[in-house]
Amino acid sequence: MNFTENISMALSSLKANKMRAFLTMLGIIIGISSVIMITTMGKIMEKTVSSSFDGMGTNCVYVWLQYKENHVRDYYEESDFFTDEMLEKFKKHFADRIEAVGIQSNGFKATMRNKHDDLDLQVVGVNADYQNISYTKMITGRYITDNDVTRMKYVCVISDKHAKKLYGNKDPIGQTISIQYLDKSYDFTVIGEYKYELTGLVSSFAQVSDYDVYIPCSTAQRIDNYTVGEYDYFQFNGKGNEDVVDLASDVKEYFNTTYYRNNDSFEVSYQTMEQALTQFNKIMGIVSTVIAVIAGISLLVGGIGVMNIMLVSVTERTKEIGIRKALGAPNIAVRMQFITESVIICLIGGVIGIILGIILGNLAGLIIKTMASPSILAIFVAVAFSMAIGIFFGYYPANKAAKLDPIEALRYE
Repeated sequence: MNFTENISMALSSLKANKMRAFLTMLGIIIGISSVIMITTMGKIMEKTVSSSFDGMGTNCVYVWLQYKENHVRDYYEESDFFTDEMLEKFKKHFADRIEAVGIQSNGFKATMRNKHDDLDLQVVGVNADYQNISYTKMITGRYITDNDVTRMKYVCVISDKHAKKLYGNKDPIGQTISIQYLDKSYDFTVIGEYKYELTGLVSSFAQVSDYDVYIPCSTAQRIDNYTVGEYDYFQFNGKGNEDVVDLASDVKEYFNTTYYRNNDSFEVSYQTMEQALTQFNKIMGIVSTVIAVIAGISLLVGGIGVMNIMLVSVTERTKEIGIRKALGAPNIAVRMQFITESVIICLIGGVIGIILGIILGNLAGLIIKTMASPSILAIFVAVAFSMAIGIFFGYYPANKAAKLDPIEALRYE
């Protein structure tokens, strides 16, 4: 019997037992679709986060205070913080290498009230340079200025989404809104409206960002009972021709030798956007691999199911096998018949799993508004693995069928 006849007989057997064949394939379908979906979603998340980091700028560096290896305190003292004076000297020292030094401090959740609506929101204290750090695009009005920070003004900048919810098509500039925080109410004047542009993964899972309201960092510190002008982190943008890693290293050395050399517990550290993206991709790779391995366990379970059904099939078709062997069919022909049937079951299940995995992965992409093609390597591995499962778990039942004694098989009822 040739290969084509084996395939034809295998398909006929599957048609005769459609439900059993489908249930046999189910474990393979679930395992393959899970692997494909996970790899597709991993690419979508990497693409989305890369886009978000690009929007923030690859020349952005995050600087913070961390404990020294042999620190003696687990708490901050007043002398530990970055201050306005320190940051001003830093800006002058690196004036030819940096573009902006942004401060984002004292973010807190609050409720915004006007005559018609109450909205939960995230209030964020910023300085004037933070607009350049965050690449905030103003629609109308203006952003926070140095004068607003110095005078601790009660002014705010809201998003276009926020303005739409509160004022409809009415110009929000000059409107007074009340921000409720810790049982106290503060009246703020809207001075600017910015374009809300969070996309993809960020917009899908960080819904609170729809209601970000920017106020002067000094005002935020006063409201939240923090010392005005003290910070435990800041951000800066390097100029276009600067090597960001070298610049960040120089900034770290500047602060640690100038201000934190004699500090008994704290020193300055940093992370560039590129480093953060690399770290995220590494973590995502590990997570995707672990989940894919877990999903692969279902393939093993599916393979065991295939072997079980093939053993049942051999038992059911004992008389058929006896007739074939009595007519001169060699053991290898009988063995190949059942291995072919096992491989076809796994292959069909694998193809269905691939299609289902691609559909589910792209449905997730539609939800987070970012699309990505499934990994060709993952598809190839999935198909190859399906065939391997068919051969591996089909061999034992096939070998059992091939070794049946034709006389005993013909007498089987």
